[in-house]
Amino acid sequence: MAKYNFKDEWEAEEEALVDLSPEDRLDKLRAKRWVHYPRFQDDNVQRAEFKEAERILWKEERARRIEMRRRALNPLFLDLDAAEDTALPDNSPLGLGNRETLGHLIASGGTGGLGNPNFLSANHRSPKFATRGHEGELITLSLELKILADIGLVGMPNAGKSTLLRALTGGRAKSEVASYAFTTLNPVVGVIRVAGDGIFEGWRGEGAVHDETRIEEERHLELMEQGAFADALTRNQKPTGPDGDTTHSGHDFDLIEEFRFTIADNPGLISRASEDIGLGHSFLRSMERSLALVYVVDFSGPAPWDELRVLRDELEAYQHGMSARARMIIANKADLLGGDGQDPQFVEEARQKLQKLVGFVEDELGPLDVVPISAKFSNNLTKVVGLMRGYVEGAREELKKESKNN
Repeated sequence: MAKYNFKDEWEAEEEALVDLSPEDRLDKLRAKRWVHYPRFQDDNVQRAEFKEAERILWKEERARRIEMRRRALNPLFLDLDAAEDTALPDNSPLGLGNRETLGHLIASGGTGGLGNPNFLSANHRSPKFATRGHEGELITLSLELKILADIGLVGMPNAGKSTLLRALTGGRAKSEVASYAFTTLNPVVGVIRVAGDGIFEGWRGEGAVHDETRIEEERHLELMEQGAFADALTRNQKPTGPDGDTTHSGHDFDLIEEFRFTIADNPGLISRASEDIGLGHSFLRSMERSLALVYVVDFSGPAPWDELRVLRDELEAYQHGMSARARMIIANKADLLGGDGQDPQFVEEARQKLQKLVGFVEDELGPLDVVPISAKFSNNLTKVVGLMRGYVEGAREELKKESKNN
């Protein structure tokens, strides 16, 4: 959206003329608009030709100011989500060619002044004055970027979305992880790289612990001070050849990557976010263009199904049909249930809770995949990536079909 400043060049000029006498105001106004041949200014301002030229200039400025005011009251809105269709309708007259998109004029540049030959007349053969021209338009732009990612993570604050993104990308996505709500204030996009056998880049860190950012930084600093990284290979020094040689520089996953897609860690949603409570609308906008949505719930909480209900309702309240893009429910923090797996009672309680969650999804949300995971310990992520890949491939095929039909 382009907004035209109400405080235009003339209003700024008026502020500079406050407390000046009428004579000084006129002199200052003329000095900004006119150029005089040396020592001819006093003579020029007395001439009828100059007064007539000045009258025309004031009239033109007034018309330009009215036009700017009109545009200021009608801001320009442009949706740049897709290319503009300039094709003519099928029933157009023969001989008319398609128009080329030339874009939109957001702000006009400055205009040069008129030289003294423009004021030449039969009675005034040698004008000694010229105009200076005027500056370009000043506008305020309001740009709304809707993050484009194949998969958008949707969840309440502290559901573990940021930890999940770091685990899926092998720690390459630098999303903030902490124990307080609204750690993520802006969407973070990571790239998931998948091999033909289903392994993904983050899989090489299977078993690695993705803790809070502060804790990881402290641990990394401690190891650095101990000299643990003194002999560590850089990214370009890692073995990448088929026999473990270093003849092929680059990341060691480059040689086996078969498919890639992007995933966005969106800020957490809260109840009534669709009413723009807190930063609701700015959170929801970042999910509008995702090909598929994935719910992330805290499975260790007392009622993860209540979280799902709130998330579904907020998506629908913000944009009808948006929840239909959901494809999977990730039940995160499953490591906090079942204990160490040795106590049958804890294991059975965790199994029953998962069955209740699956039943809720089937009854209220439809046929969505439910996958329990532990993002912190990178457990069961291979299944998650495989399902996500299927969603993205299906959505991309649909887009291709729609593009051909249009």
